[in-house]
Amino acid sequence: MASRYGGEGSGVKEGRRVLPRDETGRRKQIVVAFSTPRRFTPAVGLRFPLGNLSCSLVAVVLGFSLSTQAAGPTVMVTVGPGTEPVRVRAVREIVASRRPVVDLLPLPAAGVVSTDLIAIEQRGQAVRLAMARARKKESEALWDDCVREAAGAMPDALEVIATTGELALLRDLHLQAGVCLSLADQVSGARSHFRSAALLDETPPPSGLHREEAERVQVEARNEVLARPKSKVRIVTEPPGARVLIDGHEMPGVTPLEVDARLGDHFVTLRRFRYESNTEQRLLQPFGLVRVNLEPARRSTLGAQLLALRQARAPMPSADEIFLAEAAWSRAEQVLGISRPDAGANYRLWLTETATGKILRSVTLSRAAGDAGTRRTVCDLLGETCEAPAGVPWYVWPLAGAVIVGGIVTTTVVLDNNRDTRFCPPSGCR
Repeated sequence: MASRYGGEGSGVKEGRRVLPRDETGRRKQIVVAFSTPRRFTPAVGLRFPLGNLSCSLVAVVLGFSLSTQAAGPTVMVTVGPGTEPVRVRAVREIVASRRPVVDLLPLPAAGVVSTDLIAIEQRGQAVRLAMARARKKESEALWDDCVREAAGAMPDALEVIATTGELALLRDLHLQAGVCLSLADQVSGARSHFRSAALLDETPPPSGLHREEAERVQVEARNEVLARPKSKVRIVTEPPGARVLIDGHEMPGVTPLEVDARLGDHFVTLRRFRYESNTEQRLLQPFGLVRVNLEPARRSTLGAQLLALRQARAPMPSADEIFLAEAAWSRAEQVLGISRPDAGANYRLWLTETATGKILRSVTLSRAAGDAGTRRTVCDLLGETCEAPAGVPWYVWPLAGAVIVGGIVTTTVVLDNNRDTRFCPPSGCR
């Protein structure tokens, strides 16, 4: 017969649990119907939620214990001259069993422009539009509106110069703000902007572009800046080797470096391959010291730097610097190198941190070392122990015991709750 619990031909069973009699003297009954495939299966339909949860927990623990075998920083393996391919393959397999191993990734296409660069270009365009509006307000003798337009664009101009080093845009904005303030009878504020423009560029500004009273204040402020003394300022970076630009003018040499600078606030730009460019306004004093810690380059910055090298638009660094940049671009956190200087010499293995270029550890591998010796040497280099774990990890046994106890308790509860259930044929129980 057909039932709503099974198809044609499924046997329907009714289970009645005998309960105490009600107020009419009849027994209270609960009728349960379920289908079985041609044979009597009392356990059909029973669920063990605790058992399922316990099994899932064991699966998670076992998965975690297996996943820890390849955890840790990502590693790229580099091979030097004189290294046998068999030895390289053995070292790579050992590293892959302990750490994720990555290979070099291709660089992005030359025409790809980052969203950050697009945003900076939009800000620069907004500054130019604001200066055009300020000049229009100046021509209309609306001095207060001229001041608001120039002052409102200053934050965007500072952001642009911090990213691109485009000092001419900030200089022109300072000049325009000084003109607007001087015409609005705010001479002290105008002198401050004119001095900032003179520190950015000491060349004489063109005359005849603004009103005579504004240009007179501008000349006085510039003469005040030129009267300041020049002296040596020492600039130190970590790591060393950064190029130095002061107010957009590149100084000869790299850090640590001593430069001649005039007393005052200057925009100092520090650029080094594999690191983010740093541009900040700093007070340079006679015989002063400027110390800057450079930040490792982001992946987008690394891509742009490597593309600039490929297109010969930047000074060429050393081969080791280029490889570290390529490794960081490929998302490698560490580089493991192996080389053998001479045919009869032992192998040299070293582990380098990609972001900073510092060598973390260095070991020597005998050219006669076997599999066990190679594994032990590579594990020492990684700072780990490569002893294979014997049997199941210790933390699995308490969980397995909890699973077994939970299963027994669950089964006992289910059987106790169904001990009075009777299974009857489709015609009903008698």
